Amino acid sequence: MNNFQIKKRIKKNVWQCQAGNKEVMVKKYEHILVAKKVKAVHDTLADMEFPHTLPNTKLENNILTQPWVKNARRFNYKSKIDRKKSLELIHQLHKTGKNNNWSKADYYLPAYDLQLKWQERLQKFIMHIPQISIYLGNEKCDQLVLYARKALKELQNVEPLTSKKTILHGDVVHHNFLKDAKGKDYMIDFDLCAYGHPEEELIMWMHRVLPHVQYNLKSLLKEQPLLSDFPKSNLQALRYPNELLREWLYVKTVENEKQQTFVEDLLRFTEVALSSWPKLWYDCGR
Repeated sequence: MNNFQIKKRIKKNVWQCQAGNKEVMVKKYEHILVAKKVKAVHDTLADMEFPHTLPNTKLENNILTQPWVKNARRFNYKSKIDRKKSLELIHQLHKTGKNNNWSKADYYLPAYDLQLKWQERLQKFIMHIPQISIYLGNEKCDQLVLYARKALKELQNVEPLTSKKTILHGDVVHHNFLKDAKGKDYMIDFDLCAYGHPEEELIMWMHRVLPHVQYNLKSLLKEQPLLSDFPKSNLQALRYPNELLREWLYVKTVENEKQQTFVEDLLRFTEVALSSWPKLWYDCGR
C-alpha cells in the first residue's frame, strides 16, 4: 500500500487510490489462493478478448490492483434494461466455457454445489434463530425454516442438470455490474467465481431479481427471452427463501448505528416476500 495514495476506503479491504496519474482499485486478500484465482480468471478473459471485465489486473503478494472506473453507476434490478443487460453479461461469461476449459487447476475454481450451500445456510440460520427471532419473531422464523426444508426436500427429486459446466461469477448481486460514463458495461468482483452448471447461476440471478418484479415469475420469464430454455423443473429452486435467510444472517454483522434502519427495511422486505411466497410456490410447480 506504500505505493498508493488512498483517496477513499470502499470496504474493509478495498480502497480507491491514486497511483501516479491513474486512479486504481486496491484490494487486499486474506487468502492468497483467492487472489490468484481472480488474477488467473481476469488474465484468461483478457486473452479471450472478453470485453466486460476490468483490464490490466495486477497482483503483488496478496494485493490486487485494477483500474478505477470513473463516474460508473451500479446496475439497478428495478430497471428492466439493467435486468436484461446483466443477464446478457452472465450468459456471455458462461459461453466462454465453449472455448476454454475452466476446470483446469490453474484457475483454482471450486466446484459449485447450490444445494449443499443452501443446506449449510439453513443450518446456520437455525443455529442463529435465538438472535434473529428477537427482531423477526419465532413464528416467521419457523415459517422460513419450513419453506426452506420443504424446498430442499423437493429439489432432491428434480432431474440432475446435464448442461456443460463452465465458469460462474458466483455473486450476481446488482452492484457487481457497472456501467461507465461512456455506456460500457463491466462485471466486477470475481472473488466467489466457481465452476458449475450455468443454470445454477441463473437461479441465483432470479432470486436476486424476483423481489423487483413483485415475485411475478411468469412476468419475469416473459420479459427475459434468455430464460426461455431454462429447464422448467429446476424453477422449483426458486421456492427456497435464499434472499431472506441470507439477509437475516447478515443482520448481526451490521454496524450498531446502522442496524435499526437495516432491520426495519428487512422486516418490510420479509413481509412482502412471505405474503408472495404461496403464489410463487405454486407458479414454480406449474
